[in-house]
Amino acid sequence: MQHSSSKILKLYRRMGLFTCSSVFLLFFFGGLVRATGSGMGCPDWPKCFGLWAPPTCECKLPGNYQALFLKKRLEKVQRFAKVLNGLGMHERAQLLLTDPSVQAPEAFDPVKAWIEYINRLFGVLSGLFAMIYFGLMILHWRKIEGGKMWGILGLFLLLLNGWLGSLVVATNLLPGIVTIHFILSFLCLFAYMVSLHGAKAYQFNGLDILHKKQWFGLWITVFLVVIIGAWSREQVDLLRMGGDLYMEGDQEGFLGWGMLNVFAMDWIFAVHRYLPFVILGWMIWLMRKEANKGNVSASVLSLDNPLMVIAVLCALQIGIGVVHIWFVVPAWAQVSHVVVGSAIITYIFAVYLSARAKKSISVDEPNH
Repeated sequence: MQHSSSKILKLYRRMGLFTCSSVFLLFFFGGLVRATGSGMGCPDWPKCFGLWAPPTCECKLPGNYQALFLKKRLEKVQRFAKVLNGLGMHERAQLLLTDPSVQAPEAFDPVKAWIEYINRLFGVLSGLFAMIYFGLMILHWRKIEGGKMWGILGLFLLLLNGWLGSLVVATNLLPGIVTIHFILSFLCLFAYMVSLHGAKAYQFNGLDILHKKQWFGLWITVFLVVIIGAWSREQVDLLRMGGDLYMEGDQEGFLGWGMLNVFAMDWIFAVHRYLPFVILGWMIWLMRKEANKGNVSASVLSLDNPLMVIAVLCALQIGIGVVHIWFVVPAWAQVSHVVVGSAIITYIFAVYLSARAKKSISVDEPNH
């Protein structure tokens, strides 16, 4: 009986890890979709040009396919506008209904269609893992300890984000909707991580350098950087549409290329730009502090040390940010920026959960 229970818990943890991993992979594919402009590669949802798999040639689509799918999209936009009006967001609803980009039909592009389609496939895969994880939770409710309500919340957020993904398509990547879609993906991942940690699926070492509240504060700070980064990315699109993408007098390019017009962006971007330097500096200061306490230098600089991992990822992210400015957000840098940023926030949250669990265990342990 105990062996059977152990096998169930092992399967439950494995499906939880699969769910978290598949959700994290969506950051990569979502970044790829955003970077290549493939968000409208499939003008309908959940199908792609009315098919369960996108065609490889425009010749396989009806002659009036652009008008056909535009009509379907506008019907969905009308329904969403009614929801916004019901919530009192009348200006946003009017902006949506009058946005010229929403009214424009989408031409078929096989590369963009398949990039968006693969992104959706991984979304379905995440949903499949999440449903199996949920099913195991319900069937073996009494055998599974902790984190169950977080698993239910994760499934709800995953389904909600799938619905929001359809609105992203319908509204032709409306500013604000894309950012919310991105944030919900993180909240979904965090919920599953809490649920999985409740099942004691993973644990970190070297957590005594910071108090659990400090790990939490670091996580919140980095999450803020990620959120405003998503909005800053949307500002780049607005600059491109307004013809203000390049710095004044730099249309010919900086050393042969263009530089992003950072001075046309608001203070939110400035926070996103400089706060990672503060975090990196803090990590370096903490590592020096640990070394001065007499800790072995090799252990301080090891990737087993969470401070070192965070410092390396921050430095890498800052470097990619510089590439963004100098080369005006190239596609490969966009994807890299999203993946590295997602890795930082996910890693810090996992470390915080471990610190919290370790603190709880030390408090609950009886004195000998």
